[in-house]
Amino acid sequence: MRHPKYVLPVVFLLATALTSQAQIDSIVRAFVDQAARNSQQPQQPRRQQQQPKQQSNVSRQPKKQFDGTWLATQSKTNPDNQQTINRAFTLIIKDGKATKTLDSTNVSTPDKPFYSSIYELQRRWTYSSIDYTEQGTSITIQWSPGQLSDWSPKTVPNPVVEGFGSPMAETSVYKLNGDQLTRINDPNGLVYRRAK
Repeated sequence: MRHPKYVLPVVFLLATALTSQAQIDSIVRAFVDQAARNSQQPQQPRRQQQQPKQQSNVSRQPKKQFDGTWLATQSKTNPDNQQTINRAFTLIIKDGKATKTLDSTNVSTPDKPFYSSIYELQRRWTYSSIDYTEQGTSITIQWSPGQLSDWSPKTVPNPVVEGFGSPMAETSVYKLNGDQLTRINDPNGLVYRRAK
């Protein structure tokens, strides 16, 4: 009779051990299955997360709306000196700095030559920005005095060319509208267009 007393606890222990082993197997299988699912799923969400990051980095880069090459032309007739003056401006803006080139062609009447028998004089002036300030769609540029960098014909001596005057230092205010940059503090309303 002693055997049934001991058999019952042993059977209970064995049953518990088998049940525990089954539970452990189930738990281990659940972990393995979840790990397999996790290793397959992260690839798709990672791609989705990387795309918005790239887009947001692009949108955070500052837009350099004024950078580029801008061209303008202007013609006027001076009745006093009986001259026609044609001017072509090239304005280059890059990274908060600017340079400007002014190509000026003066054409006189036959009875008033510029020098000897020369009736057309071409001059090129160059300017550099001393100060540059952006504010919204406006920029203010303080220019150095114009430097004579070239002229034609070369038969006209340099002192004669310089005698026609040299551009002084000035401050220009420009307003951006699409692909047009208008100098608003110019009585002639000089309009630059972005070079394509």
